[in-house]
Amino acid sequence: MRVHGEVDLATADLLRDRLLKAASASRCDCLVVDMSGLGFFDASGVRALVAVYRELTRQGRHVVLAEPSPIADRVLEALGMRRLFEVYPMVEMALTHTSGLRVDGEPIFDNPVP
Repeated sequence: MRVHGEVDLATADLLRDRLLKAASASRCDCLVVDMSGLGFFDASGVRALVAVYRELTRQGRHVVLAEPSPIADRVLEALGMRRLFEVYPMVEMALTHTSGLRVDGEPIFDNPVP
């Protein structure tokens, strides 16, 4: 899921809710969060990501971060979030983290390529 704009105290809860909704709708085993479009990101955004991480982990799922913008990267680094999250420099690399399966073990695609 691509996030963009500003994530701060006023928008962090919306980010959390949208990420959880996207994860629920997809039923994939891994949620990839594309952070390349963030112009502002603060500790409240980290709090939202941690809440998503906790919920998905509780469900036996994963969340990974991809292409954090320079400001997001600085915040993640300053708060030591690379110890909690896998952070990939490119979205394409993060997408390789998924197994291609839904939570129920069924393939995401009807005709997966072998």
